[in-house]
Formats: sequence, structure tokens, C-alpha cells
Amino acid sequence: MSHILSHITIKNFRSCKDAEFDLTEYTPMVGYNNAGKSNILQAVEWIFKDKLLSSDFYNDQDQSIEVEGLIEGVTQDVIDRLDEEHREPIRPYIVDNRIKIKRVQIANATKKADMKLYIEHPENGFRPNPRGISNAIKALFPDPIKIGAMENAAEDSSKAKTSTTIGKLLSELCDAIKSNHEELFNRHLNAISRRIGADGNKRVDTLDKIDSSINEKIENFFPGVSLKLHFNVPDFDDIFKAGTVKVYEDQHIGREFGEYGHGAQRSIQMALIQELAEVKKNTQGESTTLLLIDEPELYLHPFAIEQVREALFGLTKNGYQVIFSTHSAQMITSDKAQHTLLIRKSTEKGTHSRQRLQDALNVVIPDARAQSEHLFALSQSTDVLFSNRVILTEGKTELRLLPLIYKAINNATLGQKQLGLIETGSVDNIGKTMAVLNKMDLPCKAIVDLDYVFKGAIHNQLIAEDDKNIIALKSILAGMCETNEIVMKGDIPGAKHCAPLAQKDDATVFIENLHNKLKESNIWVWKKGAIEAHLGITAKNEHSWAMFKQNIDKNGVDNACSDSDEIRSMIEWLG
Repeated sequence: MSHILSHITIKNFRSCKDAEFDLTEYTPMVGYNNAGKSNILQAVEWIFKDKLLSSDFYNDQDQSIEVEGLIEGVTQDVIDRLDEEHREPIRPYIVDNRIKIKRVQIANATKKADMKLYIEHPENGFRPNPRGISNAIKALFPDPIKIGAMENAAEDSSKAKTSTTIGKLLSELCDAIKSNHEELFNRHLNAISRRIGADGNKRVDTLDKIDSSINEKIENFFPGVSLKLHFNVPDFDDIFKAGTVKVYEDQHIGREFGEYGHGAQRSIQMALIQELAEVKKNTQGESTTLLLIDEPELYLHPFAIEQVREALFGLTKNGYQVIFSTHSAQMITSDKAQHTLLIRKSTEKGTHSRQRLQDALNVVIPDARAQSEHLFALSQSTDVLFSNRVILTEGKTELRLLPLIYKAINNATLGQKQLGLIETGSVDNIGKTMAVLNKMDLPCKAIVDLDYVFKGAIHNQLIAEDDKNIIALKSILAGMCETNEIVMKGDIPGAKHCAPLAQKDDATVFIENLHNKLKESNIWVWKKGAIEAHLGITAKNEHSWAMFKQNIDKNGVDNACSDSDEIRSMIEWLG
């Protein structure tokens, strides 16, 4: 990938009141329906596509629409690959390999003159459409390929326009076929031209007879004038520009693309994109083509989704920048999750993006890759990327049983409440994970075992090391060591020490105090040591979890849990 659109600012464009988005060569966008993801794609398309927007594109009819884009990676090598007519007009506007452009359409626009393309000069600011700039920008970014969720599948996959997938694919194939078979094609086309062209030396008899009959009649009106019927024969390029597809089943009669259902249409459409990725492999041109797709996974089975994902990513290595909306975690691998845009919409802000994981990690955690791999492993990414709130746990029992308990008490699933449930795998990850999610403006709460108060809570400065409750509990632990109730190395207890500690009557008040303090920081501490003690189960394994599920299904929460009051309090706290 050479140059890309790296940042875009969208003002007054449908639901985008005033929003900014950072983009990479492969940018997934996730968000609930009607959040405005499609509007972002349309705005990206518009900045490079000279078309007048209708009145329904205005968020405020009395204000202009503005879309500003930053193009990065416009190196000398990129400029050298442009034709001279495009190279020279754009050169004065390049600063640090960057160009900034802006398209503006005034309020109540009725004609194309009401819309202008601007480019920023390093000294003179934005200038409206200097000579040659529009074509120079088009040389860098040809018309984007915009693929909607489903409505234009037939056009994209069967009409060979320059802005369709099939058009791009046929253009690539045309070059390959032309280099190998142009002589053969031209020989046959010339043979046809000689038979139906006006000057052909082997015109078919029928045409000569028609010509003679017509000329006899012309002679009566205009002596000395004659005509010949003439039929233009397309050249090699014309034939491929008119290309389309026919769909066959079991080698029977070909049918039109639009005659098939959505599932078949989407599968064919994505197969063409996959083929385009193969054809474009290891190629590098002077331009970058934007591929903008609404829900590429729509109607596809899971294995096909992975193939589409890899094909799209492959295109980013060969002259394409891919921006797409998705509702599928399979479209986002852990290394791409950090660039994912979490799109939200509110009455006040309109469509906007929460801070990306990458940006939050840069602020919170130096070892960004390790945290990214942990948070956004594919098995968990749906819960984080597609939730409005996140619950963090350090244990597998919570992960397995909390969804069941939550539904039994609230008569609604976590998903219905837009709650994601994530297992951090370690008490040490709780603080870092909460900091990252908070930086992303993604509300979160954590559920931890009692040993957290002695480790993570102190390490993250949520509880002071000399807190009187901590000191009191350590004193009780020391006494338990003296009576051989527990065996500890040092004064920091582990999970196995906290269960017997929680059973001590004199420890109860201090545990309660710490529990309440950490609730203020959105952390719930199990006062009996761990969730298992409150549920009344003795093991952390599949058999134990399955037995509890059967119990709660049969007898309800209050009868299945040994401490149902605490469990209900926790569920109420989650909200």
C-alpha cells in the first residue's frame, strides 16, 4: 500500500453532525443498526466522487456539507508514477508526503456549481479547485467501489462500470487477455468488419442487395448519390467493457444474476472480490482504489466469511484501501481490532466514533500488542466490539454461569442489555483492561475474587497499602498461619487462603468495608472469597457447571444458590 486516506472529518452529512475518524488500509467499523456506518462510507465516497447531493443528505438544511480528508503516503515515488499532466498541478500542495482536500456543498444546492473541491496550500490555506487538481486527485484515487449491504449486488457484480467490482475485475483480465490473444481477436474482428462494413471487401450478398434496392429509390430523388449500410464492429477494449456474468447451475441454461436470491448473489459478489484480490496480487500502480462495503459477511456461512476477510485484506497489499461496516467478529482478527472504529450515535453528537483500541493502548499500556491480543482474541471480540458496556471477570465460572444467572433474574440476556462479558484470565489484567476500556469511553465493571484486594487493588492504587482494613485482615491471616489453619509464604494471600479467611467472623466487617470501597471503582469483590462459595458449588469444572445449570433451570436462582441474596445484589449492581 502506498498512499491512503488516513483521516476524515465529516460535517452536516446526514447523521454525521461533526465527526472525525482515523482510517487505515483495512478499517472495520462496528456499531448497532442505524448508528450511521453507511453514512460514513457515503461521505468517504463523496469526497472523491464529483456528484451533487440531494437535500436529504443535509443534517441541517441551512448549513453547508463539508467532508475533509487527509491523504498520507504521497511520496516522491508515487508522484513519479503519475502522468506529467497530473504530477505538476499537485506538487505544490504536498507537505511531508501529505495532501489535505475538502469537498463542500453549500446549503440548498441545486446545481454542480454549488459544490467545490478544495486543496490546502501550505501557505495560503484551502484553495477552491485549482487548475488540474480534480484530475490529479482522481489519478491518485479513481472512483471508489461502493458496495451496499445488498441493494446493488446485481449492479456491482454484473455491470462492467469502472466503479463496480466486475468492472475492475474485467479491466484486469482484459490486460492479461490482450497481451496473449489480441492478434487472434483482431483477426476475427477484421473478418467481420470486411463483411458488414461499408468499405469491406467481402460484404455479404444480402447487404449488397439491400444497398442496391435503396440506391434505386434514392436515384429518383437525388441523382448521383448512393449509400451503403454500415455496421461498426467493436474493438478489443469495447468488447470487454460490455462484459457481464451469467449464472449456471449444473451446466444448464445461464440465468441473469438478479434472478438468484440474496445468499447466492452475495456469495458470487464476494467470490468476484476474492478473484480480484488474486488477480491484483503483487501489483503496484500509481493509484489507490477505495473499496467501501456495507456488511460483506451478509448471508455468508462462517467459512466463507473468513475467506472474504482474507481476500479483502489481500487487496490492501495491492493498491486497495478497504473500509467496511460489519456485525461479525469473524471479519476482525485480533491484530486488526486495534484499528476498528466503534461507531455510536447520540442525539447530541450524532454519529461519532469512540476512541480506538490502538489509541487507548498507546496512552495506557506500553506493551500494546500483548494487551491487544488478550482483549481481542477472536473468541471475545464480539463482546467488546459490539457492546455498550463490558463486564470483566478473572475466572471461568463467572464466564460460564453469569449469563445463565443474569437471564434467570432479569428475564433478559446480557446481549439484550448490550452487556459484554470478558474473562481476563488473570487478576493482574483487571486494572490494565479497565484503564484501556475507560480510555475508549467504553463503560466497564469488574468482578474479582477476594485476593484482589491484597494485590491488584493496591497495585492500581485503589486501596492504600496501609489501609486499616488490609492491615486488620493481614493480622487475622498471620494468626491463622500460627494455628496452622493455612500456610503462606510472605504476607500476601492467594485465592486458596482467602476462602478460609472469609469464614472468620472477625474478618467479615473488614471484607465488607473493602467490598464497598471497590464498588465505588466499579469492582465487585466476592466477600466469601470467590463466586463458587456464593453459588454453593465446590469445583471449577464442566461437570460442576452443568449440574448447577440443571439446578437453576429446575429450581430457580434462590433455591440453586447458597447465597442468593449476594448473587442478586451483584446482578442488580451490573444493571
